[in-house]
Amino acid sequence: MQTFLPHPGFADCARALDDRRLGKQRVEALQLLRALVWPRYGWRNHPATVMWRGFVPALVGYGAAVCREWRGRAYADAVLPALLEFSGGTVPEERWLRDNDLLPPWLGDEDVHRSHRASLARKDPDHYGPLFPGTPADLPYTWPGSVFPDHRLQHAGPPLDVGAALDLLGLTGADPSLASAVERLARGHDADLRGLGLLPPGAGLLAGLCTPGTALWLWPGAPPAPSEAVPSPTDCPDSGPAGRTAPSGARAAGPAELAAMGAEWPADPVFRFRRALSGAPPGPLPPGTGLVIARDQEVPAGAPAVLRLAWT
Repeated sequence: MQTFLPHPGFADCARALDDRRLGKQRVEALQLLRALVWPRYGWRNHPATVMWRGFVPALVGYGAAVCREWRGRAYADAVLPALLEFSGGTVPEERWLRDNDLLPPWLGDEDVHRSHRASLARKDPDHYGPLFPGTPADLPYTWPGSVFPDHRLQHAGPPLDVGAALDLLGLTGADPSLASAVERLARGHDADLRGLGLLPPGAGLLAGLCTPGTALWLWPGAPPAPSEAVPSPTDCPDSGPAGRTAPSGARAAGPAELAAMGAEWPADPVFRFRRALSGAPPGPLPPGTGLVIARDQEVPAGAPAVLRLAWT
């Protein structure tokens, strides 16, 4: 189980893959979506699943880029319509995902992408060696993990009281200063956490769950540049199969699975993530933002109605 991400851009990843791995990536993206969303499915705690936890629209976007590239190489495909069942029949385009802060924060982490280039170069040196010259052959995978212990935290609903959120996240034994800071946020005041260096994911989750609106989490790092989208072949729309395809033998979605997939769209998450370099202007806030989680120097100006959780 793996999604190959040698580049930050989904379309660039798809273009780089050889035919054999490109075809398999379509199915792996679908399996990972089912592992994330379906109530009963395997691979739920596999690191390839965990890294996409909380970012279903982005994984659909990756899978769509792979399927479009596959179709563009004149292969038959019936996977793309199955992927779009997780996004209301809509392709979450890469630029739209970036503009709406729906990409995982590890996208753009060069350690992750370099490790994927190394893995591909080991698997097929003839194809990938010229594409990724100078890539060390002995790099292990860098698994980025996930901010979310459960992807359903992206659909948590109205703000929780601090005690209930601590229980939900398993943080009842957390440092009292964390609960005090989040209680301050819940009362409508900014809060600061000092001496942390890096903000523990649980702290940001707790703050976002206890405050109204969307939480925009400014993640340290350069933002990924989107790749030029893979065009959908004109003779086969995204919503239908391409070419002559065989019937699938996979388990069909039942009522519980259909309900779970329907809950993923439209994308209205509790948490949005944006990579931002220290000191660089982070750009405008998304509509509905109620909380910004950031270091002091990264907090956007001109948003007096938005709460701020900062750390140093």
